[in-house]
Amino acid sequence: MAFEFAWNAQKNQISDVKGKEREQEREGRINNKMIDSSRTHLNYDFVDSEVGLYRRVKERSDYLKSQGSKVQKNSVVLYSNIITIPKEEAVKMTDEEHKRYFKSCYEYFCDRYGTENVMSAKVHLDETTPHMHLHFMPVNKENGKLQARIVMGPKALREIHDQLPKFLQERGFDVQRASGNKTKMKLDIHEFKAHQDFKRQTELLREEVEALSKKADQRKEYVLKAKDVRDQLDEQVVEYEKLLGKQKKQVEVGQKRLDSLYAELETTEDFVSKEVESLKGQADQYRSQIQDTIDALSDLRLVESFGESVKRQKLSSNLTISPSSFENLKKQAELSVQLQKALQTSERDRKRLEDRNKYLESQNDRIPKLLQENRRLTKEIEFFKSLLTKLKDALVNQKMVAQDKLDEWIGSFKSRTAFEMNGSIDPKLENEKEKEGFEWHRKQFGAKYEEKSSDMER
Repeated sequence: MAFEFAWNAQKNQISDVKGKEREQEREGRINNKMIDSSRTHLNYDFVDSEVGLYRRVKERSDYLKSQGSKVQKNSVVLYSNIITIPKEEAVKMTDEEHKRYFKSCYEYFCDRYGTENVMSAKVHLDETTPHMHLHFMPVNKENGKLQARIVMGPKALREIHDQLPKFLQERGFDVQRASGNKTKMKLDIHEFKAHQDFKRQTELLREEVEALSKKADQRKEYVLKAKDVRDQLDEQVVEYEKLLGKQKKQVEVGQKRLDSLYAELETTEDFVSKEVESLKGQADQYRSQIQDTIDALSDLRLVESFGESVKRQKLSSNLTISPSSFENLKKQAELSVQLQKALQTSERDRKRLEDRNKYLESQNDRIPKLLQENRRLTKEIEFFKSLLTKLKDALVNQKMVAQDKLDEWIGSFKSRTAFEMNGSIDPKLENEKEKEGFEWHRKQFGAKYEEKSSDMER
């Protein structure tokens, strides 16, 4: 049984073309859930071009404008056509028959409007129904101008509806002219996609409603369980409140005991403080007595060695001392002398450290100047190195002196400079010739410089 020819056409201004290109080439975010991206690579275009649809239309419009066509911003520059094979018929056809059907439609429009005016003929196989997006520019073949009202007027539309099915019949396809009624198979492709998307959305919503209903039932069970748990918690709260009351009483008793301990502690602290002050007073008194003893021994010059045979010595008319006491005082005197020597040594070390610290502080003021001078000298050294290299290259390049001879001279100059600086630097020798010049100067004039250095030292 013959199937009706499904064709839909839509006019576009230049501002609409980029959107058509994105839709056709699957660019950007794809909201159409009927598209199976895993099959997008199967899509193909009968117009083979590396240039995008928008650019093709723009370049062709500019050319037609240069040839006398009136092309304005609101001019219709492109017609978008969607040619569909009904799904029931598509499953009966092979892939090769699909391709031959769409190519026949492409050839019809090329013959009617000119191949150069058919901008694209992209076949989409990644959707439920195979279809072709064919875009052509409405150019009048009689005068070569862009004239949409004439080329795609009511008369032209009737001709395409009549001629194209017959053209396909001649190619062997069992197709007939559409009746004009918008049945499901003859819907505008966008309406058909919207209808299918609506059905999908309805099914999804129904599934969501069922899922929500199940969740509601589950939550009812959760609520009942939560009520049981809440009742249990209320009972536990009552028990905890009773326990808390008992603990409060224990805390009050403990606080009273703590206050009592604090009071005892304050009393003990006062007693300990008084004892500490008393011990400090006694320590100061003993310290004073020891110092007086040290001073007395120092005045009496009892630091000298005494014989063990001395048993008793008269110190004054009113003072005598036993041998054991004398030995004890002798040891304290010797300890006092050692302490005095240690204090003198410590004082000398302190004085030396103070002098060293003053010297270092005086040097701190010089450090920034020395660093600045060091940077300046470093730059000068780099400058003279660069100058010496350039001078060396110039002498060699101008053939004023041989390279080997120049290296020997440089080595000799480095030796002379090292001797004049009393060996404070160790010059770096770049090659063997510099080493030879360096050694030659050392042998010839080394003794002279060493003699001069000895005189300067004397």
